[in-house]
Amino acid sequence: MDFSIVRESPGRLRLHLRSGGLKASEARGIEGVLRALPGVHAVQAHAANSSLLVCCDPSCRNGVLEQVSALDVLHLPTASVAADDTSTALAVEDERFVLEAGGLIAWTAIRRLLLPVPLRTAWVIARALGCVGTGLRMLLGGRLTVEVLDATAVGASVIRGTYGEADTIMFLLRLSDIMQEHASNRTRLTLEQGLVTRSDYVWVVEDGKDVERPVGLVAVGDLLHVRTGSVLVADGCVVSGEAEVNESSMTGEAALVHKEEGSSVFSGTAVEDGELVIRVSAPPGQARIDAIAQMVERSSELKAASQGRAERLADGLVPVAFASFLGILATTRNIEKALAVLMVDYSCAIRLSTPIAVMSAMREAASQGIVVKGGKYLEALADADSVVFDKTGTLTAAEPQLMAVVSAGRVSEDGILRLAACIEEHYPHSVARAVVRGARERGLTHDPELHADVRYVVAHGIAAEVGGRHAVIGSAHFVFEDEGVSLPAGFDKLVEQAAPGASVIYLAVGGELLGALCVDDPLRPGVSDTLDELRALGIDTIVMLTGDSEKAARVVAAQAGVDSYQAQVLPENKASEIERLEQAGHRTIMVGDGINDSPALAAASVSVALSDASDIARTVADVSIRDDSLQRLVHARALALRLQRRIESRYRFIVGFNTLLIVLGVVGVLPLTTAATLHNLSTVAIAGANMRPLLHAAGDATKGRPTSALVA
Repeated sequence: MDFSIVRESPGRLRLHLRSGGLKASEARGIEGVLRALPGVHAVQAHAANSSLLVCCDPSCRNGVLEQVSALDVLHLPTASVAADDTSTALAVEDERFVLEAGGLIAWTAIRRLLLPVPLRTAWVIARALGCVGTGLRMLLGGRLTVEVLDATAVGASVIRGTYGEADTIMFLLRLSDIMQEHASNRTRLTLEQGLVTRSDYVWVVEDGKDVERPVGLVAVGDLLHVRTGSVLVADGCVVSGEAEVNESSMTGEAALVHKEEGSSVFSGTAVEDGELVIRVSAPPGQARIDAIAQMVERSSELKAASQGRAERLADGLVPVAFASFLGILATTRNIEKALAVLMVDYSCAIRLSTPIAVMSAMREAASQGIVVKGGKYLEALADADSVVFDKTGTLTAAEPQLMAVVSAGRVSEDGILRLAACIEEHYPHSVARAVVRGARERGLTHDPELHADVRYVVAHGIAAEVGGRHAVIGSAHFVFEDEGVSLPAGFDKLVEQAAPGASVIYLAVGGELLGALCVDDPLRPGVSDTLDELRALGIDTIVMLTGDSEKAARVVAAQAGVDSYQAQVLPENKASEIERLEQAGHRTIMVGDGINDSPALAAASVSVALSDASDIARTVADVSIRDDSLQRLVHARALALRLQRRIESRYRFIVGFNTLLIVLGVVGVLPLTTAATLHNLSTVAIAGANMRPLLHAAGDATKGRPTSALVA
């Protein structure tokens, strides 16, 4: 790569890279390459102006320059844009948009003011030939689309000798394209960070033992132990184990894929059932790049039905426009009047308006901390009339607290808690985290591990081997009914006295009950207000489904104010309840947080997960909320409803305004050039208006505002 030294002082180099412009991902990649050099302390690469600042030991100067010189400008290293770099990337995109749109406007003005008429005419004809060529390719390919209509309008203007009119049409078409590209790029950049789910820590196999390690330290060749409910953070090959893996984040296919020894697995995919040991082939920083690109691309393809209807309607109106043109020409014998139908058409505005509105709404949602993985899910949020909530970790606090440990007599409370925490730390659920946190607060450790072969039983609990004996921890149904453990007389009364109304999990080893752990599961702040606001936004039915006991469910349901609830529900029954509501004509939103919620999340019209949900829930969910506030669900619903109204109002304006222009053009009140200019200006104005915020400009501007303010 060619570069120049802009400024240099001992230990500090500022370079200008002659790369023709950097992408944000390339700037991050160059930073990573240079930081790996010995003696380099800090690197800042700026995509906006292709500059590079390196702070290093003076003795490393030549090595840095050699490394920069060795970069291949056609194959620059890349790295994913971190969350704190997103604002920088957006600023670069805004700068690009201003430069491109401003350049187009400036060139048009300069051309019209300074170029001689012959040169200006030649330039318009050359551009018109390109536009007409595009239309001809569509037509010869058997497609009568908007591009054909645009080409006809431009070609007709050139043939009539109204070169200024042709120039104006092409200018406004190009400006519309720039605006649409800008809306699409901003949406892509804003969504990029929310589309990949990763854990902060992973389990690495070292000397035959599982060791917890920060995900940033994972390297090629490491052995990762991945259990049910976990999302893979790296690409790799299965060394041992078997599992059913959800690869929808990569492929878009909902069917589970069986993985066994020798199978390839990919970052961003989720283990639904089973466990695997994989050898890393591409660490997190590299493996995610391809996954992000595929997911973002797929996200742009998940169009709302309104987008699809707009595109089909736009293309469907093209034959109507041509037929109207021929009919008016045959009736009036006036080419000027007939051309009004081609110069002022509905197709261009309809085709442009809806996609920009949807993309801008997705970008606005992301700026509010709501990542919507496709336009069709915004539409589903607007159409929904029912919300189904999981209880634990969704309606209730994400960090429940361990209230009490009750011993059945043979093992001390500390012994019960130590063993329970050792087993539960492998399970990504809020109640499991409460147990682990409770042991840590009491100073209880378990090094070395007290168990082997940990196996999660969906919606029931966990089974493991402890000293060669079978251990289980989980719900009363799992421990006493499925596993056949005996419940000592009077033990439930002891539990109730220790923590009335708490959620309870039981621990048994070798068929004998050791004790119970009571977890307080309080409501999230403001849940009742949130449910009232959802009702004000048109939600008719609010249901709570939980695998917890009837007593705990009844208390939470009364406090939250849900319409109905079901307790001790298995995962498949949660999904069945969603399907029952859908078959009854309801459109459902499912809000869940755990492994056992994933079947129900997949069955709903649209699924939502909060930031503190399990990795698998956030991977499966169609909408991911990037904080722990249920209030964001209200914002998402309000934004979706406003988007729906915006699209409908734009349709009405496009049809009404353009019909008026056509009528005035046909009867001769408006000159053809004026009608065409007004049509194209209105198209650009609609595109610009659709890029305005639906709710509020700032990320937290909606917080605390009344529902009426959100939907007004």
